[in-house]
Amino acid sequence: GDRCEECGAKLTKAEIEAALESGGPALCTVHADEVVPVADEDDEFEE
Repeated sequence: GDRCEECGAKLTKAEIEAALESGGPALCTVHADEVVPVADEDDEFEE
């Protein structure tokens, strides 16, 4: 979608692209920063 699933804010083109690339939910920058799956990414680099 073109709106944040948390707050309903209209997403920018960059935010929409980031959601598509990550395969995660559509979130505005504020909420995306709160949900960053850092642990998942770190596991890939450690192995």
